[in-house]
Amino acid sequence: MLGGVSNQGVFARTRTFKTSLTKADVGKAVAMVGNNEVGLGADGDMFAGKLVRVEKDGICTVETHGNVKVPYSGTLAVGKPVVVDGTGKVKDAGTGTNGRGFASVVDATASTVEIEL
Repeated sequence: MLGGVSNQGVFARTRTFKTSLTKADVGKAVAMVGNNEVGLGADGDMFAGKLVRVEKDGICTVETHGNVKVPYSGTLAVGKPVVVDGTGKVKDAGTGTNGRGFASVVDATASTVEIEL
């Protein structure tokens, strides 16, 4: 990917990060796992966004702003903040945990949720 990882233009819909994830992980929910690096994270980690592209050099593109559609686990209601579950999905942040964004559309049939970031 031309230009590599940068913190410039952080208010754009997408950002570039480093990752050890692969193209098979595109569409999953990701969390910060290091300096300018995303991964699936651990259960309860802050939701960073949706992985949309992975390059051969380990640079990836993540949707970090706007409305993103990702898979979810457990029970999730509209208006609830989310965290990652460590498997590429989001889940209800629960009480006492700061989540990021909120569920705006929950599709229980497809097990997907639209998160407003």
